[in-house]
Formats: sequence, C-alpha cells, structure tokens
Amino acid sequence: MPYINLKTNLKLDKTTKIELLNELTNIISKGLDKPENYIMCSIDDDKYMVFGNSVDAAMFIELRSIRLPKKETPKLSASLSNFIKNNLNVPKDRIFINFINVEPHLWGYNGTTF
Repeated sequence: MPYINLKTNLKLDKTTKIELLNELTNIISKGLDKPENYIMCSIDDDKYMVFGNSVDAAMFIELRSIRLPKKETPKLSASLSNFIKNNLNVPKDRIFINFINVEPHLWGYNGTTF
C-alpha cells in the first residue's frame, strides 16, 4: 500500500536507481511494518528543480500510505534523510518530505479498494 516517489535534480544511472529503489523498499517496509510486496517506489531524476534559489542537489520525497501512523513520520523523516544524504550526498537541509495519509476507501488495488 505505501508508495514513495523521489524527485531530484540529480542525474542517476540505471544501476543506482535500482539499488535505491530496493533500499527504499526495505526502509519503508521496516518503518511502516508492511510487507515488501505491497510497496511501490519510483524515482524521477534529472528534473529542473530549484530549492532556495539554488540548483544544487535537492530532493523532494512523497510518501503515501493507508493509515500512516503519525508517530512514525519523524522516524521515517530521519531514516529517509539519512539514506539520501549517505547515498546521494544531498544535504538534509535540501530535502523536503511530504507524508500523505490515505483513507482505505481512496486506495484502489486488484480491482477493489482497501
């Protein structure tokens, strides 16, 4: 059910993208206690992006999930920011993260909703 999308002005090669997607799946699975087979991840790289009037490396992360626990968002913010900083050298102060809690009736899957 969780979906995470990364948008960045960095240009990433295919191998890096695949590695990032696999690690993000693991982070979200552990952080939300959800099975990996329900997690979808995507990366949109090489975007025109300005943050603070600068084109330096920046990242916008959107995480959507059903029943996103409010108490987990600070931990997820820390783990995602650390992951991006350590793997892509994007400073934490150049990362925005948007958490979106979705009601089950608004999330479709397999021809129905949750």
